[in-house]
Amino acid sequence: MKRTVTIVIAILLIAIPLLAQEEKYTEEEAIELITAYEAREAEANAKANEEQVKIESLKASLTELDGAIADIEAELKSKKEEKAFDIYIVKSGDWLCKLAEYPKVYGKGNYIRWKDIYKANKDIIKNPNLIYPNWKLKIPRP
Repeated sequence: MKRTVTIVIAILLIAIPLLAQEEKYTEEEAIELITAYEAREAEANAKANEEQVKIESLKASLTELDGAIADIEAELKSKKEEKAFDIYIVKSGDWLCKLAEYPKVYGKGNYIRWKDIYKANKDIIKNPNLIYPNWKLKIPRP
């Protein structure tokens, strides 16, 4: 930006005397024109600096918004994961194959899905042959 302005000023400094010769400007008029162009340049630079401050402020706001969006996306993902499971409270006499066939779990004939229940609850089930009453098991849903 500054380089462009410098080039423009250099061109004007060269062009103004030529214009003065062609249009018969006096030296004072040429100096007035140069002063006016320098004032306009200073004004344009001031406006450019103001706009740069606004741009930096907008960039900071954008960064904050990106962070907020990432937080919301993470929260949505966790909510979707929460909804992907139902909870079943183990009763006395339950085992995983039997539990998988309950109508409110997977239904008759779905005993093989005990593995899905086991995988979803590996944090509490150490031995798939042993589950205990009152355990809250997550039942994965498609």
